[in-house]
Amino acid sequence: MFKYEDSHIINERGKAMDVSGGVDSDNRNIIMWNKHNGLNQQWDIVYVDEMKAEPKKGEMNDDFNLVVDRPFHIKSMMKSGRYLDRVGNNVVLKTPNNRPTQVWYFHQYSRTIRNKYQNYSFNIDSNGRSNNLSVTSTNSNWW
Repeated sequence: MFKYEDSHIINERGKAMDVSGGVDSDNRNIIMWNKHNGLNQQWDIVYVDEMKAEPKKGEMNDDFNLVVDRPFHIKSMMKSGRYLDRVGNNVVLKTPNNRPTQVWYFHQYSRTIRNKYQNYSFNIDSNGRSNNLSVTSTNSNWW
């Protein structure tokens, strides 16, 4: 499970989503790392529809700080402002390109962040004990 908190996306073990090595370039792997508040760990949730009113499809999940089923981009706060993108089963940093592989949403039932291209959810390899972040098919609850 992941939670958006103070510009960080953190897992249940307290590790933060991190641009590997802090290098601001396309195709840079995204990993999970100890939180250190560097820009390579800070993210902005940008909802695709940029609605100012309450969302029609869902409500804010206060436990996860994400609106249910409302598409969003995950934008790096590093200088380039690149987005998280799904390439195969890897999660990487990419220049915005309007592809569905860069659109994500919070799925209430499984309590996961999923990719709009296919319903693949964030996954930390080795049952959460690895630093490697990937995406995998999600068909059930993850808690």
